[in-house]
Amino acid sequence: MSGMEYSNENARRLQRIYLKPDVTAQRAETIRQLDLSAGERVLDIGCGPGYLCESMAQIVGPGGAVVGIDVSTDLIAACNRQKASAWISYAIGNATALDQADASFDVVVCTQVAEYVPDVDRVLAETFRVLKPGGRTIFVATDWDAVVWHSECPERMAAVMTSWEAHCAHPRLPRSMARRLVEAGFHLDGASIFPILNLRYDDDSYSKGLAQGIRDFVAGRSDVPADDLSAWHSEFERLGAAGHYFFSTNRYLFRASKPAATAT
Repeated sequence: MSGMEYSNENARRLQRIYLKPDVTAQRAETIRQLDLSAGERVLDIGCGPGYLCESMAQIVGPGGAVVGIDVSTDLIAACNRQKASAWISYAIGNATALDQADASFDVVVCTQVAEYVPDVDRVLAETFRVLKPGGRTIFVATDWDAVVWHSECPERMAAVMTSWEAHCAHPRLPRSMARRLVEAGFHLDGASIFPILNLRYDDDSYSKGLAQGIRDFVAGRSDVPADDLSAWHSEFERLGAAGHYFFSTNRYLFRASKPAATAT
C-alpha cells in the first residue's frame, strides 16, 4: 500500500465516513450490481470497517461465506468486534498475495483499494486466480483529477489537491481500469458511475469528512504552506453558510467476469 495508513485515528475517521449517507448509498449500489445469491462465497479485498461485508452476508446467508481482508490491524479488530454473522470472517491480508485457494470464490469485490496498491495489476491477477470459472468481480475507484470542488481561490485548491494525489499510488486509475481487467484475462461486463454531489457542508456530507482527511494528510507533507492549508479548510464553512458550497465526484464501478472453463 502507499500514502494513507489506516490505523488509529485514520481508521476511526474512515468508519465515520463510511456511515455517511453518500457512502451508504454507494454501498447499496455496489451490492445491487454484485447481484449476490444465497450460498455464494464472496471475498472483499480491502474490507475497511466491514460494512459492505455485513450487508453481503445478509444476502448469501449461512449457506454462503463472506471473507474480508485488510492491511490495517485496527480496522480488522473493529470488524471482528462488530461481526454479526458466523459465516463472516476477517483477516489481515495483502491484496497482491491473497492467502486464498485458487478458484475458491464466486465473487470478489474491491472498493476504493486498488488505487492504493503500486502493483495494481498483481491485485487483478490475484483476483482472477481466486475466482471460480464464471465468477465475477467489481472494482470501484476514484479519479482524483475529476473532483469538482468550488473555491474562491482556485490556485490554492489546485495546490492542495495536487499534494493530496500523493495519498495513493494511482490517482487516475479509472482511466486504465477497463484495459487492465481485460489484460488480466477478465471479460469486461460493464462500467458505470456513482455520483456524489454535496451542496451543503455539514456532518452528513461525504466531503466534510474528506476535507478533514485531506487537511491532515497534506499538513504532513509540508508542500503547502500551513496558512494556505488552514484557509483552504476554513473556507468551506464560510461557503456553506453563504449557500455557495459545491462538491462533486464520481465513483467508477467496473464489472468483470472470469471466463467459464472450456469443455474438453
